[in-house]
Amino acid sequence: MKRIILLSIMIITGFTYSQSDYRFFINKINMPINNKGVLGAVNVPPDGSLGRYNGIGFLFSGGFLISGYNSDTLWANGQATASLIENHLPGPFGSNQFDPRHKVYVVKKTDPHFGPSWQEWVFAVELGAKFYDGDGDGIYNPVDKNNNGVWDPDEDRPDLIGDELAWSVYNDGVTPRLRFVDAEPVGIEIRQSVFGFRSGTSGVLENMIFIRYEILNTGALYPVLDSVYFAAWADADLGDHVDDLVGADTLSNSGYLYNDSADAAFGNDPPAFFINILQGPVAYIPGETFIDVNANGIYDEGIDTPLDTAYNNNGPLRGIETYPGARNQKLTSFVHYQASDPTLGDPNTMQEARNYMLGQHRQGGYINPCTWILGQVRGGVNCSEVNPLYWYSGDPESNIGWINTRPTDQRMIVNTGHFTLLENEPVTIIIGYTIGHGTDEKNSVTKGKLFSQYASEFYQSNFENTLVSVDDDKLMLPDDFKLFQNYPNPFNPSTKISWQSPVGSWQTIKVFDVLGREVATLVDEYRDAGYYEVEFQSSIGSLQYASGVYYYQLKAGSYIETKKMILLR
Repeated sequence: MKRIILLSIMIITGFTYSQSDYRFFINKINMPINNKGVLGAVNVPPDGSLGRYNGIGFLFSGGFLISGYNSDTLWANGQATASLIENHLPGPFGSNQFDPRHKVYVVKKTDPHFGPSWQEWVFAVELGAKFYDGDGDGIYNPVDKNNNGVWDPDEDRPDLIGDELAWSVYNDGVTPRLRFVDAEPVGIEIRQSVFGFRSGTSGVLENMIFIRYEILNTGALYPVLDSVYFAAWADADLGDHVDDLVGADTLSNSGYLYNDSADAAFGNDPPAFFINILQGPVAYIPGETFIDVNANGIYDEGIDTPLDTAYNNNGPLRGIETYPGARNQKLTSFVHYQASDPTLGDPNTMQEARNYMLGQHRQGGYINPCTWILGQVRGGVNCSEVNPLYWYSGDPESNIGWINTRPTDQRMIVNTGHFTLLENEPVTIIIGYTIGHGTDEKNSVTKGKLFSQYASEFYQSNFENTLVSVDDDKLMLPDDFKLFQNYPNPFNPSTKISWQSPVGSWQTIKVFDVLGREVATLVDEYRDAGYYEVEFQSSIGSLQYASGVYYYQLKAGSYIETKKMILLR
C-alpha cells in the first residue's frame, strides 16, 4: 500500500528523477552542486561549473575530508575532486547508486504549501531527510487538514531553513578508491543540506550560503568510529587563481583565501572567500565537558556532572537540541597545500590526509612559523609564540602577525575534531561559505572577518534573528551603541554576550549579582567601532557561580546599558 501511495504522489507531482545536479543560485552566490557532496566542480548548464560570486568564479571545487580510527586501524575518505579524492556514491550506504530517487531534493519558501516539492519530500524522508512533525505522529504526511490552503503549525512540512534548501544523501561506498588506494569503506552516510536566505532578509546574508553535514555511522561495518576529524576542503580560485593567498581567523573559526593584489577577473577590489565552522561536532570529553563520576569514560545523564553543553541548531521550525555534558568542537587547525609541492602536495595516502587534518604538513609534524618559507611573522610579533596549528593567523590589512607570502593556486583545509561516531547516532556539522567584498584585496579580508562573525551570530540565533544590513560597496558600522540579550538565556555552563559600538572608545563589560556586587569583568580595554562578542562561563577553575539572576553591563564613555540573565544549574 505504501508503494502505491508513493507512486500516486510521483504521478500527481510530476516527480523528476534526473536531478543529480542542481544550481543553488541565491543572491550573489551561484553554486552548482551534485548528489555526491561536490560543490562548484559540477557542470550545470547554462553557466557550467565553478562557484561564482557576482558572475565570476571563486570556487573551483569544494567538499570535505574525514578520518578516524576503527579500533587501531586508520581510515580516511572524502570528496576533494581537484585532488582526485572521490570516495562517495549517491544514496544511503549499501543502496544502489543508480536508484533514481537518489537525487537533489529542493524546497523553497515560495513553493506552494502542500504542493509538488512538499509531496516529493516524502522520498527524501524515506532516505533520511528531516521534517517538521506538526501532528507529532512521527510520520511525514503533508496534508492540509483544514483545507485552508495555508500551512498551520499542527500540519507536517519539509525541513526548510531559510528561503531555499537543497538536500541529498551519499555514502563512502566507492571501491576501489581513486587516490586512497589502501582505503576501504567504513559505512558512513552523509545527509547534506545547502541552504540560504534572500537578500531581502538582510543585506549581510546575500554574501553567504550554509552547508549542513549530518554524518551517520550506519553500523553496517563498525559500531564505533573514534578520534574522528572533519575538514571542510576547498580548491578556491578567486578569478585568476595564480595570485591567491590564505589565512586563518580563530575568532570566527574560519579559514579564508584572498588575492595578493588586483585580480584579472575581479579588478581592483577582489573579494575574500571564508569557510566558517559555525557548528562543530558534538564531543563528550571526560574531565573537560563532564565530571565522569562513575569513571566509565561515558557521559551518563543523572550520574555524571555536566561542565558544558553542546547544541544542534535546526532552524526556527525544528528548534534547538541540547546535549548536556558535551561541547561543540571549534576550529582545531587550518592548513593549505599545493598540488605540485613536495612537502605540501595532494595527500596520496590516508595517513597524509590525516596529517593535514591534524594541522600538520603532509609527511607529519608541525611547521615552525619562525622558519616557514611560505610565510612571515610580521609587525613585531614574537614568532615563537604563534600557534602552529592555525597557519597564517595574522591580519593582512594591518600586516601584523603570521602572513602567507607566496601567492599561488591554493587548496585549503578547515579542520574540526575530534569526536566519536556511534552506530545510528548522527553528528551534525554546519559550515558557512562567506564572501567579504571590500575596497581592495586586503580590506576584503577585514570585511570577510566581520561577515563571518555575523554568520556565527546568525547561527547562534538558530537562523532566526535579522542581521544589520550592509550594502554592496562599503562596510556599514553601527550608528549607535547597543547591548544585545545574551544567548542562550537561561544558560549553563556558558553564554555569549554581544554588543555594538559606533565609535572607538574604552569599553567594559561587567557582571553583577542581584545585590549589585561585581562578580566578573569580561572586557576592560579600548575597542574600535564594530560588533563584538564575549563568553561568560558559569565556572572558572574552582570558582563556581551560584544559580540565579545576574546582570551584565556595557559601559563606553557616558553610555551605560544593563541587561538581565539567568544561570540555571
